[in-house]
Amino acid sequence: MHRDPSILLEVGPGVYPPAEDTFLMLSAMTVRKGERALEMGCGSGLLALHMAKAGAEVVAVDVDERAVASTLRNAASNGLRLTVLRSDLFAEVEGEFDLLVFNPPYLRGIAEEKDDLCWAGGPGGIEVTARFLAQARGHLAPGGRALVLVSSDAEPGAMAHAMEGWNVRTSASRTLFFEELRALELTPRGTP
Repeated sequence: MHRDPSILLEVGPGVYPPAEDTFLMLSAMTVRKGERALEMGCGSGLLALHMAKAGAEVVAVDVDERAVASTLRNAASNGLRLTVLRSDLFAEVEGEFDLLVFNPPYLRGIAEEKDDLCWAGGPGGIEVTARFLAQARGHLAPGGRALVLVSSDAEPGAMAHAMEGWNVRTSASRTLFFEELRALELTPRGTP
C-alpha cells in the first residue's frame, strides 16, 4: 500500500509519530475492501486510516489513552470510520479479523514510564510481540494473516520461539544504521 497524501495526521504529545518502521509496514500492507482488519498499537492511527480508506472494516487498538485519543481525532478529521479501543493487546478485543497489523515496541528495554510503552519491547525486544502472537490465533478468521514488524536487534532465540507454529514470509525489509527491520506476514502453520 502506498502513502496516501490526502490522509492528514496530527500526532499528539506522547504518541509515537510515524517513522521508518511505520512506513515499512504501510508498504508491506495489503487489505481488500470489506475485510475486517485490526491495527494493534495504533499510535496516531496512520495504518488504520489507510486500511479504512481502502474499504476495510477497521478496529484500532492501543494501551495508551493518548494514542486512542489521537487516532479518534485523526479518523474524525479525515472523515474515516473505524472503531478505536483502549486495550492491553487483545484484552478488550472481540471477534475475528482477516488481517492483524502490529508495529510493536521492538527495542530492548522495559517500560518504566508511560512514554516508554511505544518503544520498550521487553528485555529481549520480543516479549510484547510474543504475547501478541500467543493471543493472535484466537482472533484470526479462517485464511487470515498477521503482519508484524521485527528488528534484527531482538534476541534471536526468543524471536524463534515466538514464531513457532507460524508460517513466516518477509513482505518488506529496510536496513537502518544499527538494525534491519522486517515486516513479516504470518499465517498459522497448517494453512497455505
